[in-house]
Amino acid sequence: MKKTIHFSKETLNDISKLINTLGIEGYGDIPKALKFSVTYTLLKLQEDEKVIPTLNSSDFALWFSSVNRIKKDRLNNEKIEKMKKGNTLT
Repeated sequence: MKKTIHFSKETLNDISKLINTLGIEGYGDIPKALKFSVTYTLLKLQEDEKVIPTLNSSDFALWFSSVNRIKKDRLNNEKIEKMKKGNTLT
């Protein structure tokens, strides 16, 4: 069964970034990117599920805070790079 789905502009930009990264531009690129994304996410979640239960509660908290810290650092670095690019263009 086919279903019509709608994406926000931000999500479409993310899908385009994924398509470019995968190098699958052309006919059917969005369904291919979404299929890859679903498959990859499920595999990564299953991989995490194998590791996480072996962590005791303090180790799990450490893992979770580390992932959050990595994300915050990446987002900060991305903002800094955008600001630098903005300053060099003016």
